Amino acid sequence: MTTPVISRLVLACFTACMLGQCNKTRPVAASGEKPLAVVAGKAVTADDLRAEAAWRVANHQPVPTADVLLKEMVDRMALVERARKAGLTDEDGTRRRIESLLIARLRELQLDPAIGKVEVSEQELKSTWQERSSGMARPGTDRFAILFQATDAKSSDSRRAEARERLEAGLARADASPAPGGRGPAASGFGAVAIDCSDDQVSRYRGGDIGWIARDLEQTRFPAAVIEAGRMLEKGKRSAVIEADDGFYAIMKTDSRPDGMPRFEEVAETLRHELLREKRRAIEQRFISESLDLAKARLNADAARGINLPASPASPRQPGQPPVFPEESRATSAAN
Repeated sequence: MTTPVISRLVLACFTACMLGQCNKTRPVAASGEKPLAVVAGKAVTADDLRAEAAWRVANHQPVPTADVLLKEMVDRMALVERARKAGLTDEDGTRRRIESLLIARLRELQLDPAIGKVEVSEQELKSTWQERSSGMARPGTDRFAILFQATDAKSSDSRRAEARERLEAGLARADASPAPGGRGPAASGFGAVAIDCSDDQVSRYRGGDIGWIARDLEQTRFPAAVIEAGRMLEKGKRSAVIEADDGFYAIMKTDSRPDGMPRFEEVAETLRHELLREKRRAIEQRFISESLDLAKARLNADAARGINLPASPASPRQPGQPPVFPEESRATSAAN
């Protein structure tokens, strides 16, 4: 067995001992029962053996015969004792892992159940909506569809003329047989004409639909002149052919929304998730505050600010965010 394997085994045994049944063994002098074994002055009794078996059953682990189980317990206790004598409990990495496991278990037993019960009622949603609605004002948006024939700076005059003619022919087809409208991006705009007469791969199979664009948005993936021409249109109208550096465009305004407030139904789910996050953070913050009080914790932030520390590559937590549990403990809790 290699040294790294032994180290992992010792750490695993020590952690199991800390969180399992090892710490329930008693000193020989304090035990009234005749011990089945003694390790480093600690007795292993029949009750300890039964407790270990019960723990294994509860944790879906196999329970061997009593003599084998006793041998496994004694082996584990001996390894833990050797780890203690080797000073492993004082190592920063080992100590931190054990602390993270304890925090994760604390979180699992006392914090996560409270967080899991958090709910947001419809009344809370509506009240919060009324309180925050003034900050949810949004600019007007327009929805467009385009047809596009691509050219480039190296294209000949005849190639550019051909691209323009192809686009104009597509517009004539769309005017003669307009899309029926209705729900869904493919049911409006330039309809099936976009498949044959548009080189924009993102929108050609959706009737040319490029989605909603806010009126205060300055840059899109399309030339500014094309979008500005679309904004000047009435709903349901299209532009003439527009020449740009990368080719020829036609744009149609398929829908528009005025400036104003989003409807409650539009933001209800987003608002619900936001309130859930706020409530869960508040519970976690309260849990940490109670823990600080129980530990009679004190800190001197002014003194700490005068200490120079090495720069960290990790992004700093934003001011105002609640304290967080160690990432190791969160991962362990999730795994449990």
